[in-house]
Amino acid sequence: MLPSNVEQFPTTNPPPSRSGGPRFSGGLLGTLVLLVVLAAVIYFAVTRMPVGTPARPTPAPTAAGAPAAAAGVPADQATAAAIQEAIRKLDNAQAQAMKSGNQQVMQDTATPEFYAEEVATNQDLADSGVTEVELLNIEWGDITLNGNTATATNWETWSTTFEDGTTLQSRDRNVYTLIKDASGTWKIASDEHPDAPQGP
Repeated sequence: MLPSNVEQFPTTNPPPSRSGGPRFSGGLLGTLVLLVVLAAVIYFAVTRMPVGTPARPTPAPTAAGAPAAAAGVPADQATAAAIQEAIRKLDNAQAQAMKSGNQQVMQDTATPEFYAEEVATNQDLADSGVTEVELLNIEWGDITLNGNTATATNWETWSTTFEDGTTLQSRDRNVYTLIKDASGTWKIASDEHPDAPQGP
């Protein structure tokens, strides 16, 4: 910065003579040079300042330079209702299969692979002494779509009855994956229980 006491600096030139034209002292000349340099620096800085509002930062790309892909879009009301109905139908079919012993009632609500899993699940329940299951309540969470695949989250409350007459009530979070078949029907492809304790 410029000092505040420039006029007190000693000069190297002799004082002006009484004869001849006016002379500039070295201190005055140095001050003028400094002012010109300062003005040039200020002009340069002002002309380099950005104009307008700054651009928003763009999100960092993911691997391979691609932007992050959305996990899915929320289902519209009609599609969400159809997906909820498919899950209810499967739950009721499982309860009916446990009560009647006819596992085929679950076949229309699931993919062939998941149907086989449900049959095995019911057999495990029966081997554990379960005689009846009943769906008491469903609380719905998010339902999202990704093409012909859907993901639906809910919390289901079930009542389980054992051979000795005792009952057990439980509430569990389910994350269903559904697939829309060629006829436009939603079928369950998997059912995950994220909060269930994991085995060793």
